[in-house]
Amino acid sequence: MLYTIWVIPPEELENKLKKVIEQLAGEFNGLKFEPHMTLLGDIEGDLFEIKEKVKTLVSGIDKLELSLGSVSFSTTYFQSVFVRVNSTAKLMNLNLAAKKLLGVENNVFMPHISLLYGDHDMEIRQLAASKVKLPEVFFTVNELVIVPAKLNPAEWEHLAIVPFLS
Repeated sequence: MLYTIWVIPPEELENKLKKVIEQLAGEFNGLKFEPHMTLLGDIEGDLFEIKEKVKTLVSGIDKLELSLGSVSFSTTYFQSVFVRVNSTAKLMNLNLAAKKLLGVENNVFMPHISLLYGDHDMEIRQLAASKVKLPEVFFTVNELVIVPAKLNPAEWEHLAIVPFLS
């Protein structure tokens, strides 16, 4: 089975992002899904072993301090519209360490939280992105979540939560 590692925003921000996702899904015929930033995806292996490696990954880390950046759109289904998560050295190093530890060399890491999924025309993506007004929000996370790498958001579940300094 394939897994992915998520960063979930704190509850107050998560609720704001859920409202944006629900609004865009309704207006642009999209799916509703849990707001998250994928730290690393397409991890193959045994869940217990992956969890143990993630514990090693976060040992010595007490928190990640992050902030939202600009809203944008892209050509891909899962990044139809998204808000960037501003890069920090700590975040980028965490991604690099996760790739090395878990043996994944799958992609370029562009920190973001998707807001709309779908195969929309570029004009629709641009319109949807222009409707999203999010202030630059600073937030702190102190855990990573392991989720099955499934295409259908209805099948996403938190299989393991790994707190920092565990």
